[in-house]
Order: sequence, then structure tokens, then C-alpha cells
Amino acid sequence: GQMRARVVALMAADVVCMAAVWAFVVWAYRAAGLGHYKFGAEFYLRLWPSAAAFVALNVLFRLYHGNILYPAAPVSPVEELRRLVCSAVLTHVGVIAYLALAYQTTEHYSRAVIVLSGVLTAAFAQPVRDLVRWSLHRFGVGEIPVVLAGPGDAVRRVSATLAHDAYTGFRVVGTFTDAAEEILPASRRLGVRILLVCQDDRLLRRQMTAFIAWFTHIEYLPSAETFPVYGAQPVSFDGICGLEMVNQRRMGALRVEKALLDKMLAVGAFVGLLPFFLVVPLLVKLTSRGPVFYRQARLGKNGRPIRVWKFRSMYADAEVRLARLLAADPARRAEWEANFKLADDPRVTPLGRFLRKTSIDEFPQLFNVFAGDMALVGPRPIVEKEVPLYGAAYSTFASVEPGITGLWQASGRSDTDYARRVALDTYYVLNWSPWLDLWIMKKTFAAVLFMRGAR
Repeated sequence: GQMRARVVALMAADVVCMAAVWAFVVWAYRAAGLGHYKFGAEFYLRLWPSAAAFVALNVLFRLYHGNILYPAAPVSPVEELRRLVCSAVLTHVGVIAYLALAYQTTEHYSRAVIVLSGVLTAAFAQPVRDLVRWSLHRFGVGEIPVVLAGPGDAVRRVSATLAHDAYTGFRVVGTFTDAAEEILPASRRLGVRILLVCQDDRLLRRQMTAFIAWFTHIEYLPSAETFPVYGAQPVSFDGICGLEMVNQRRMGALRVEKALLDKMLAVGAFVGLLPFFLVVPLLVKLTSRGPVFYRQARLGKNGRPIRVWKFRSMYADAEVRLARLLAADPARRAEWEANFKLADDPRVTPLGRFLRKTSIDEFPQLFNVFAGDMALVGPRPIVEKEVPLYGAAYSTFASVEPGITGLWQASGRSDTDYARRVALDTYYVLNWSPWLDLWIMKKTFAAVLFMRGAR
């Protein structure tokens, strides 16, 4: 019941999103006085099968999990974004193709309305789904029961992650050690047929026969965090199973695509943010003495020193204030040494606190993107003394241009500890794709809009 409820909720989210987008676009088009209509807006209701086509395509793209016909676990949010965009585009291309064939009604429909509806459906389908998933998680509805098997530390970590994960929709109803004789009777008693395994692969192989006698889905979770999973696919050579891992950052065409995407989006962002570049410098000058911009020393690609542009958010004697505080307060000194950040930094001006909270202080880093020192999306640039914190992962981290925003920002920014930041940065480099960049930008916009995790 819970599994079917989740499928129905996601299907309803897709239909509501598409219907709302069409209603808005038709209303806006008519309100603006564009086009010539023989019929009212209700004429577009005749295209209602397009919503069914959208859902059907999402079924083919395996975007409804929680039913025996579909995977137990969802695809990654980045892959979901890619598939939703594809299904939205295909649906609206199909509508245009149908109207081209049904020439007797073609003149009554606006191609601009259909195209714009396709663009907005592609843009808002995942946010609407996210809202539905958050609601399901908030009220404990449509959550898929699963059991966990593995050593204590791994099980506790996965269980804690799933407890706060509205996207996956798993609810852990039982945790067990490595013994299959414990797992199977309890799972049968609970009626749970989905198993998440955090075991060593040799132990899993020994118990696989017992597991497949009951479980319909077995999700294997290896311990490695820096696995290049995006673009990976299962392979089999005469019964020998494995994964093909795609190292996309080594592909020349994709590197060119990354550079072009960054430049195009940066130009669009600069045009959209132009009012801030006119108003903020004036406010900075009026509220404290010193220059408008501040250029921080950071490390770029391959450890090359770069200067990162920011709107100045600190007092002119910022370093003196910091040294005085750290010398007088051991607790604050420990906080600084752990994260190179302070929750209540005495160096920051009142205006600077607002600029940092909203991330407006980082807008001038678009100049670094234009200069080729940074990317729009990538790991955040670090200083020399942070290099040891990356350890062996630094060579991977430094193999790409640092970004204005990245997976760390999209995952909570200052709310995450440094070890988690290193793991996220490494994951981004190994799993880069244009879709991952677009997903990060969407998540960063939400984080900035609601000021989550900023300092």
C-alpha cells in the first residue's frame, strides 16, 4: 500500500505540474494580448492526452519507484532531472507533431504556447516532485519499508541517512548483522521484500541464495564513497558480472562542452545580476571604509595560485580582529582550526553578514569565470593550508577548475563538516556531467533563496 501510494503521488505530481504550466502559459499569453484566438483557453483542454503521454514516458524511463513493475530505489536525482527533461521535450514535440497532422485544428493553437509549456514543464517537474516527496516524508505516507543488513557502523550510517532522505523514500523497519538466519525470518514476519546490504561482497555471495528466496529487490551498497557511478552501467562477460565506469572528465568533447556551458550561463547570470553590480558597490562604500572588491588568494586548477573576486564583506583591519579573538578564546580558535570558518566572525561587517548569508558577495566571481580561472560549477577553491585536509584526494580535487558553486553548497554548505566536503568534492570530480551541473545550480538556487547553510 505504501509503495503504491508513492507511485500514485509521483504520477499526480507530474500531471499537476504539466496542467498548471499549461494553464499559466495560456493565461499569460492571452493576458499579454499575443496571438489571435478563435476559441477560449478551455480549447486547450482537448490536448489533455498529452499529460497521459508525459506519465507514460516517465513509466518507460523508470521514474516511478516503489512498485513491482519498477525499481525499488529511484534513479539518482541528477539522472531523474535528465529523464524528466527528455520526457517533457518528447511529449511536447509529440503534441506539435500531432497538430501538424491534424491540420484542420492547427490554426487554433499557438506553437509558442506549446514550446514554452514544454520548457517550463521540464524546468518545474522535478521541483514539484521534490515538494511531493517532502510532504510524503513529513507525514510518513508512501514510504517504502526496507531492512538493512551489515556491520554496525555501516548500518547506523545508512539508517541515519535514510531517516532524513525524502528523495529515496525508504523507511528502515529492521537492522541486522551479517547472519542470513536472522534477516530472513524477521523480514518474512514484517512482510518486507526489499533488502539493503552493506556487507562485504564475499559474505553477500555466500548468502545470495538464501536472500533471493524471499527478497524481490536487493540493493548492494559498497563502502567506497568516491565511486564514479554516474554513467556507470552493468556489464556481463560470460556470466562474470561487473560495472563499466565512465571517466567523463577525461573525454575531450565533454570538457569543451563544460567550458561552453560555463561561459554561456555566466553571461546570462551577469546580465540577470547587473542590478546587484550597480547597487552593492554603493552600499559597501557607504557602510565601511575600504575598497568595493576584495581579491582572495586561492588555489586553482593543478594548484595554480589565483585571485578570487568578491564584494568586500570585512572590515579593513579584519586580520587584526581575528588574531585578537583567537588569542583570547581557545574555543573559537579550535573552531577556526577545524573548518577555517567562524559562526560569528568579528571581521565581517553588518552589510557583509547579509551579503554572505545571501551569497551576494560571491557574484563578482563571474569575472573569474570569464578569465578562465574558475568554472561556474565545481569544487570551491581552497587556500594552501587546507591542502593537507584533502590528503590523497587532493590530486583529484585539483584536476578541475574550482567553481562559484558546487556539490558542497548544494548539500548544505557550512552545515557539513570538512570530511563530508572533501567527499562531496571528490564525488563531483569523478561523476561530472552537464546534468550534474544543472542539478547543482538548481539546488544552489534553493539553498541561497532560503539561506540554508550559509554563514
